[in-house]
Amino acid sequence: MVTIQNPGRQSRPSGLVRPGGLVRPGITAAPLPTVEMDSRPIFDFLNSACPGCGELSDLLPEDRSWVEKARADVTAQLGEGSCPAECAEFLSELGRIAILNPQLETAADLVAAVDELSDSELLDVLLAELVASPDFGDVTKRALIGDSSAWEQLKDQLQGHKGRPVLTGGVRDLAPAARQVVHAWLPSFQQVEDRVVKMLARDVASRSMEEAGRDPIGFVERATNGIRLTPERQMRRVVLAASYFGRPYNSLTRIGDTQVICYPIADSSVGPESRSVPPTTTVRLYRALGDETRLRILRLLVDQDRYLTELANELELSKPTVSHHLAQLRSAGLVMVTEEGNLTYYSLRRDRVSEAGPELSAFLAH
Repeated sequence: MVTIQNPGRQSRPSGLVRPGGLVRPGITAAPLPTVEMDSRPIFDFLNSACPGCGELSDLLPEDRSWVEKARADVTAQLGEGSCPAECAEFLSELGRIAILNPQLETAADLVAAVDELSDSELLDVLLAELVASPDFGDVTKRALIGDSSAWEQLKDQLQGHKGRPVLTGGVRDLAPAARQVVHAWLPSFQQVEDRVVKMLARDVASRSMEEAGRDPIGFVERATNGIRLTPERQMRRVVLAASYFGRPYNSLTRIGDTQVICYPIADSSVGPESRSVPPTTTVRLYRALGDETRLRILRLLVDQDRYLTELANELELSKPTVSHHLAQLRSAGLVMVTEEGNLTYYSLRRDRVSEAGPELSAFLAH
């Protein structure tokens, strides 16, 4: 990892107003965090095994084919409807093990660390985010101590939150299933691991760590293409973990005083571009704009930042549906998400809107 310290732990003034979005009032000054870059392939090992962690269209054609074949092979090996689908939502949580154990370097190292944990310890890792959640924490804790009715309640709540079934088996089935998946996935991932390591290293090397020291919040926003963290006293460092197979999305995990963001590496880090193939950033932009609902979201963000609930109510759509649209807009660089404690709200990135062309600007001006 590369770490940048902030001499003097400078503070941001309250009431900050940024060109990219209007920040809600009430933000108190807090020390700026340190920033670390993490180029280990462990996070891509987990993201590549998870069907919902990235988009196949953001991969090179050969990697698209590799992922599809590898997932089909693992499903055939483990059985249709077994742990691959069951564990997909939770595999990325195993990245916590890598953050807490910086000596782990490879996918094989992570699998070995998983094997050292008991099923109970592994289950705690897999459900750590739910335990920390204000919405799911209480019911998850009760499920972990053996309350079967709480487990059923958790499954219902997650299905309502995601808009689809997330858990189907028993609470004690999850850890063995995850262990089975990482063992089955490891040989496939090792076929591409060396090449992925080079991509991740290129991306980290391209980042200005001097800039990260001067402006860590802005550095994070640029690296993630739109994640704006609000400084808070409980957040002392940010770890930016590079990911190829997670593109174009970011995933956020809080571990104590550390904010971990698995961010998508830049197109330039993937490899040389062919003149006959449009840049992925361009494809993302026009894919995001080719939907009526997403254009309506952009118009709602013109006058003010909005919470997910506000957008869902205005559009009369479910939160999972709006979240999906926001992810597409954010991956195109059109929307910024701000994390302020337990609050998350969305802003229009006006600079990117102007780059997108006069027709979009004219639509949003009405």
